[in-house]
Amino acid sequence: MYTYETFVTVGAFTLMRPVFFTLMILSILFFIIIILPKLRKRLLNGFSVVSLSFILGIITVQVTYYDAIIVDEIALGGDPTTFYLALVTLTLCVMNPILFYWINTKTVKS
Repeated sequence: MYTYETFVTVGAFTLMRPVFFTLMILSILFFIIIILPKLRKRLLNGFSVVSLSFILGIITVQVTYYDAIIVDEIALGGDPTTFYLALVTLTLCVMNPILFYWINTKTVKS
């Protein structure tokens, strides 16, 4: 009633799926930068890793919350794919600072 048919796939609201894919890709790129030594030393410090991970996590939670409100208002079902994308993104947001500090303490001791 309030939505276009292209926003609905098998009764699930999928309009926000590209936003979740973008957030997940950014988190994966951030993860790759942390793993590669040259890029890590050149581009990152502890504050930037924690800040960017926190910002990506907050944006993911907010988009998930607003997606749930939209789904509820137009009486559709939730999209499991976007939920899993949000979980992967949040997992990477928690893992990135831990990995960064673990790698840095490992290289300092060596």
